[in-house]
Amino acid sequence: MIADLGLRGRTITSMYVEYALYLRLSDRYNVTVESPFHLHLPDRSVELSPEADPDKVRALLGRLVGHTIVDARVSEAGTLTIGFDDSTRLTVEPDPAYEAWNVSGPAGFLTVCMPGGELAIWTGS
Repeated sequence: MIADLGLRGRTITSMYVEYALYLRLSDRYNVTVESPFHLHLPDRSVELSPEADPDKVRALLGRLVGHTIVDARVSEAGTLTIGFDDSTRLTVEPDPAYEAWNVSGPAGFLTVCMPGGELAIWTGS
């Protein structure tokens, strides 16, 4: 892990999809996914796009509301992996041309996966 995103132990309180996937977490944290991603369910893995498959994203991720994050990692290459208490994993690879994902939190905390996977990190006040 190259960055502590502060997500472990946070619960998904709500989610919505509108060209991107927005996960609102407990304690004023948020995860935004703007690129295609992989969802690893206990029985299968699927690739989803919040822009191209909004209904499918809502159906598969809506069931995670109320679940807790047990692991959140960012690889050296900028891949975000979030593990949930029901064994589901969300994986977002960096995009070569766009910001793939970001995590925001209280006091101005923000981590953005820039095009190509480099991270921009603001620790806040």
